[in-house]
Amino acid sequence: MNWRRSRFGKVWSSIAKNGLRAGVQDGLAKWARNRLHISQDVLRDYGWVLTPDHPAALPPPASGPLNINWLIPTINKGSGGLFNIFRAIQFLELWGHQQKIYVVRDPAFNAQEARTIVNKFYFPTNAPIEPFRGSVADSDALVATSWQTAYAARALGNTARKFYFVQDLEHLFIPEGSVSEFAKQTYQWGFYGLTAGQWIADVLHREYGMESSAFRFSFDRKIYSPNGPRRFPEKKNRVLFYARATTLRRGFELGILALSLVAKKMPDTEFVLVGFPPRSVELPFPAVFPGTLPVSELGALYRSCSVALVLSHTNLSLLPLELMACGCAVVSNSGPNVEWPLTDTFAQLARPTPGNLAKAILELLANEQLHLKKKTAGIAFAESTDWETEIKAIERGMYKGLAIPAMDECNV
Repeated sequence: MNWRRSRFGKVWSSIAKNGLRAGVQDGLAKWARNRLHISQDVLRDYGWVLTPDHPAALPPPASGPLNINWLIPTINKGSGGLFNIFRAIQFLELWGHQQKIYVVRDPAFNAQEARTIVNKFYFPTNAPIEPFRGSVADSDALVATSWQTAYAARALGNTARKFYFVQDLEHLFIPEGSVSEFAKQTYQWGFYGLTAGQWIADVLHREYGMESSAFRFSFDRKIYSPNGPRRFPEKKNRVLFYARATTLRRGFELGILALSLVAKKMPDTEFVLVGFPPRSVELPFPAVFPGTLPVSELGALYRSCSVALVLSHTNLSLLPLELMACGCAVVSNSGPNVEWPLTDTFAQLARPTPGNLAKAILELLANEQLHLKKKTAGIAFAESTDWETEIKAIERGMYKGLAIPAMDECNV
């Protein structure tokens, strides 16, 4: 028998073509379908895509605080997206808005556990949290927060306006095919977008005709600051890498290759890898793995690093701003998805190739004057932002979508 035609040969060919992770996943999927006789039931798995469209049918309020319903996919620990959602919910609650939270398509939902997670790991709120069972209370604003929850919102008409809290272009997370099309369709339903940054707003308007209001990022001043203790002793060459190996859009392989070039040029450099557990990957250089740290310890870790490499192949994360607030110079890939908040004035941007990214890191490590310039400018940029201003932009976006005056406009 030809080895290449054997099961192992086919898996090896898939690995060679697609890389270890994708190749193994492809091999396991084929094995499960063929050997475990798992039937494919499209209607069971994706029947919810067929939900009918019920346009918003309630009249908007004349003005004043809003009744807001949030549809979220799940509540778990460590989600940057949930940080932004519950931060917005907390501010809006303080400003007098009445809110309810519905968890969509989570069969393991437990109300008490969800409340504990929100209060301990995110931002406490008095808003009721309950499972979505096909209906919600009447509202002025119904907010979908993911493409799956947009399908639930599509079927609900008892609201004055439907909104879409878009923190990234989720269809880019999915290989081209049916599911990515399901995600893209949600941008064409007339929801009003509340987008994390102008890049997303521009793409949604240009490609799907979606109207949006954008908000920017900021950081928690209680946690991130250039002053305070350090996680590690002082060392000149320490580079942090946001190494989210399981999150393809964070460019893990590209970053490791870039750092391998840095290690060859400056072998005394210490690399600090955050975002995945130790021993999960073979590295071409020694590295420190801080592990999972409480949020309260992140500022000390970031202050101990001279440079941080943070890659984003879709929308930018909150991390660059938090790093800059701690006085750590940031290197990132160039592109409109990154450059809506980051510029070469306070960050080191490079084309997304290993050589260009390594060069950007090495320039900062070798040139103290350049490093100080970027570090100082980064701190100043971070300090120019604040979350209250950005949540106000979200609130104004809701009033704009409803075509009514905002509360602060009524008081002028």
